[in-house]
Amino acid sequence: MSEQHSKHEQLAVGHDQDRREALICDFTAHLRARGHSDGTLHSYRSALLHFLYWLAEEFPESQAIDSRTVRTFLQEHLPNCHCPPPVYKALNTVRAALNQLLLMLGQDRLQPPYSMTSAAIEDSLHQFDDFQRDVCGLTESTRWNRQRWIRTFLVALFGTAPIDPQRITVKALVNFVSNEATSLKPSSVGGLLSALRSYLRFLQFKGDSNVALIAAVPSPPNWSLAMLPPSLSDAEMDKFWATFDISMPIGKRDYAMARCLADLGLRCHEVTSMRIDDIDWCRGIIHLSYSKSRREELLPLPDITGLAVVDYLRNGRPATTSRSIFVYHRAPMGRGVANTTVRGAIRRAFARANLPWTGTHILRHTAATRMVQGGATLKEVADVLRHRSIDTTQIYTKVNLPELQHVAMPWPGRQS
Repeated sequence: MSEQHSKHEQLAVGHDQDRREALICDFTAHLRARGHSDGTLHSYRSALLHFLYWLAEEFPESQAIDSRTVRTFLQEHLPNCHCPPPVYKALNTVRAALNQLLLMLGQDRLQPPYSMTSAAIEDSLHQFDDFQRDVCGLTESTRWNRQRWIRTFLVALFGTAPIDPQRITVKALVNFVSNEATSLKPSSVGGLLSALRSYLRFLQFKGDSNVALIAAVPSPPNWSLAMLPPSLSDAEMDKFWATFDISMPIGKRDYAMARCLADLGLRCHEVTSMRIDDIDWCRGIIHLSYSKSRREELLPLPDITGLAVVDYLRNGRPATTSRSIFVYHRAPMGRGVANTTVRGAIRRAFARANLPWTGTHILRHTAATRMVQGGATLKEVADVLRHRSIDTTQIYTKVNLPELQHVAMPWPGRQS
């Protein structure tokens, strides 16, 4: 370490030297436990030293480390930094390092986008997330998607200015939806409108909005069961499975995750939530404790799916104390994967197979389609997919075209 760097570190640990030195040591150990490389560890440690130096200068009394001080450092200090060199200023790396610091301290990491929103918007989004979780009982993925849309809306309407609910008018809502909808699919427009209504209900809950404003959110036309659910053909599925290199540990993991999606019709978050204790190997049953309905569900485990999972557990999964079935093979080594890991694995497999799909839900549709075409009843399909209403499952009655031919009415016309 250079003399200048040593001097900067001495400044960073300031008057509460013992506590800060312990923090630096704990942070280093945290990164090593996650499996970060030496180069990443050095960069993150340098970013921490810069943050601690700034914290000691700006808040000499409290020096509290939380998401608010981290956000202030990233948004206000870093773009105008005049700290004595050398200091680490690369935004992406500093942001990642300080997110790890927050996680180590048991706090929530900053949610993207970090540098585009004001503290007022982030505070409102945090309260909105609490409302969605505690009052509405929504799942994490639904809350995240709605927050993403509301963040875009608030930034477009307020920028960096304080949030004024009186400026959220019918005209502002209609203009925002009109601008965004031009580049969206109908299903995505529906998600956007649901997010706006949910946020307006949150404001109404706080006393900052009214029912009339919620009713003013436009609704796109939506004809139930109008579209055929997309699915993969047998030839496309063969090309898809052939892309996984099951001779490699990550290939075994990605293949096993894909089998859970395609064979069991699981949702993405249900795959990431699977734990070793959830599988009853003797009975061939898997327990789903984190389903969308928030009820514990039981599903039969097909042999081909079970074999893929066993192969990964025995021959691919890194040594770890985690009970999650599917874990990271890089930093954070051994921890349960995120939804983005599953989506990325499936997206790359589709790209290698030269198939025009990117999402995971097509595999769920394919599983349902194959069950119907194999003779399963709607009730059986609904049970496997865990639909709360069989009306949701009725769309799959249209995929069994050979059977539909038997009930098709003759086309009216002149008889020859």
